[in-house]
Amino acid sequence: MSRMHYSHWYGRPNDRLKLPVEGGFALRIFLCFAMAYFMSYAFRTINVVIAPDLVRDLQISNADLGLLSSAYFVGFGMTQIPLGLALDRFGPRITEAWVMTLAVIGAIIFALAENFNTLVIARILIGMGVSACLMAAFSGFRAWYAPSQQGQLASAMLVFGTSGALASTWPVHLVTPYIGWRGVFLLLAGLSFLAILILYFGLPVRKQYQQHQQTNHEPPSSHANLSWQSYQPILTNPFFWRILPLGTFCYGGFIAIQTLWFGPWLIEVMEYQPSTAAQIVFGFNTVLLVAYLFNAWILPKLAKRGIDTMRYMTWMVGASMVMQACAYFWQTPLVWIWWYLFAITCASFVLAQSIIVLYFPKHYSGRVSTTYNLTLFIGAFIVQWGIGHLLDFGIAMGWNKTSAYDLALAVFLIVQIAGFIWFLIAPKYYPAAFFRDDDEEENTPVTT
Repeated sequence: MSRMHYSHWYGRPNDRLKLPVEGGFALRIFLCFAMAYFMSYAFRTINVVIAPDLVRDLQISNADLGLLSSAYFVGFGMTQIPLGLALDRFGPRITEAWVMTLAVIGAIIFALAENFNTLVIARILIGMGVSACLMAAFSGFRAWYAPSQQGQLASAMLVFGTSGALASTWPVHLVTPYIGWRGVFLLLAGLSFLAILILYFGLPVRKQYQQHQQTNHEPPSSHANLSWQSYQPILTNPFFWRILPLGTFCYGGFIAIQTLWFGPWLIEVMEYQPSTAAQIVFGFNTVLLVAYLFNAWILPKLAKRGIDTMRYMTWMVGASMVMQACAYFWQTPLVWIWWYLFAITCASFVLAQSIIVLYFPKHYSGRVSTTYNLTLFIGAFIVQWGIGHLLDFGIAMGWNKTSAYDLALAVFLIVQIAGFIWFLIAPKYYPAAFFRDDDEEENTPVTT
């Protein structure tokens, strides 16, 4: 079933969108999604800076800290399957605006919480609330923008997401002594409510449906559902399984490091002061932002030279593992250089999310995006909590903190390398194929 989208009633309610969208209206749609994703990343990375305050106030262990931070990913993952169904049925505007109200509620509860269990519940609600911020954007981009723009749009979204990460590092470190971490979360709740209003009044409205001929790849039901037939094209697609380890352990693991363990590693292994560590984390996210901008600029130029998004991503993922090895284990005063190079290479991870939706029709974009995204946050949860447990294990064995971190990060890196090897060899055994959009004459391919 293909959808008909219109300008918002606040603007031109009877004007049907001309697809793909262009000009100022295309920019407006993008900025609506970008504001929400800014908040999502701010919530995701806030614990990097406030972790010492949480440990001091609540007297929690490394494993507890990992659990508290990864509770965000639990909430995020819990919503992905129903979120995909809602995106395909109701569209990104209504879905994201309603789901994000949970983030506002969670942030308020977090700010008012008096015990660890309440903080965990609040963190889960926050994760659920921001779970639609990127997936709704990818669903909207797939419906409203040209296939050739998907990689650029994904990179541009991460620019705003990383801006949210920047805002939650050094700036938060500066204001926390005055308003406390509770005040920080009340501020985040207010900004999230503003983002909801921008989504509701800024995105196109889906006003009616138009029936079209059923395909072999769509379930008989006229609506998305939880049946095996609804998800069979996704879960049996060879490309989905080929790219799964990259999403789960490379991208998901990067999220775990970026949003929690990078800061404590700088303090406990490199023995930096918290203020210095916050500055380095701020620089890391700044470099990451620039790398996303670079990707958005370079991808069209590479395409003209015959280098597609898939090939570029493959090169960068391989390089990221070399940079990680140097960052984790070459512990010199200039170690931050390797971390910044790691940021440059890992900026390519998000491209997989823009690539995978092109292997399916538009009316599957919500389910495809959220199913793949679920694997990212399963990986983020496993790595974030797992590193905490390995740290406690190493310390219980009598190792110093540096050796315990070396163990945890070495295990993480080995798993990534195994997943990357699978990604390289999988096409020999599981060649991928595209589904043709029902409402398009052509589907722009991505070289495998």
